[in-house]
Amino acid sequence: MTFPLTYLRLRFRCRAETPLFFGGLRTGSNLRGALVNVMRRATCADITPCPSPFGRGERDPVHAAHCPVCWLVAANDHPGQERRGYTITPPLGIAENLQPGEEFDFHITLFGEAARYLPYFVLAVPETGRSGVGPGRGRFSLKSIYAEHPLAGDWQVLKEGENVVRPPAGPVTHEAVEEAAKVLAARLSGQRPRLRIDFYTPLRLILDAHLLKSPDFGVFFARLLERLDELSIQQAAGSPRPRQDRQRLWQLANQVRLVESQTRWVDVPSGSSRAGQPTWISGLVGTAIYNAPAETWRALMPWLLWGQAAQVGKDTAKGNGVYRMNEERG
Repeated sequence: MTFPLTYLRLRFRCRAETPLFFGGLRTGSNLRGALVNVMRRATCADITPCPSPFGRGERDPVHAAHCPVCWLVAANDHPGQERRGYTITPPLGIAENLQPGEEFDFHITLFGEAARYLPYFVLAVPETGRSGVGPGRGRFSLKSIYAEHPLAGDWQVLKEGENVVRPPAGPVTHEAVEEAAKVLAARLSGQRPRLRIDFYTPLRLILDAHLLKSPDFGVFFARLLERLDELSIQQAAGSPRPRQDRQRLWQLANQVRLVESQTRWVDVPSGSSRAGQPTWISGLVGTAIYNAPAETWRALMPWLLWGQAAQVGKDTAKGNGVYRMNEERG
């Protein structure tokens, strides 16, 4: 199977200019909300709901088809079916309260066709810093931007103190992900090697219309594969994955066993301008350790590595579903 999806992963290096509190596990949601508001003001003329005949709260489909902001961050004609062309990875491993002068990173990853909207984010991030984000509207400045690549290393898109944007030569392809996955899989040795997965932001999975409150690997991987396939179709004109390939990967994923879980469920509220009331982005955070035969890890590793860029589960555009893999030596 040829997997056509590509991604452009951008690391924004920033510095707090005033006391800054992002909001803990709401950091990704707060960042997204501030970015969307800036992009709407600067780019989208259709800020208010469209008049009749489209109805209150709906947008002119002709406008939405041509407006980059509506296409990228606002349009949502089919809730639960559309896969937004980006994810936000909030700052990880930082103090909840930053003082002026302290630095932090966050990531925006653009998938497939969405990579062409890089300039809109480059312009929106510094304005977001000036407008403020999180409780208290703490302000920050943008220092630099790097595009990350699993094989080629980092490409400096924007240097500190400059206004010249240097787009990378190309996005990360599936072939590059496969090569990087081989290196990671080679580190897993032993009869049943263990893999540790750290869930940094809420992992929100649904099984049979119910929220899943344990880190079941089979469900986790199935939702990851569904997400990647839908991103491929919607953002890269891909074709549905052959049924036999999907079933083979699901069967391998069901061979993986959870051997230790130090996860917990966290309830996290999030504002929603579309819903007009608070919504919930609750989910699992913590660490889970799994084991499986080495050949199983080799087959699954490319898709698990994709998941580190794409994130998993509900509300990835608000920073949910961030995880990282590590070899677990037992």
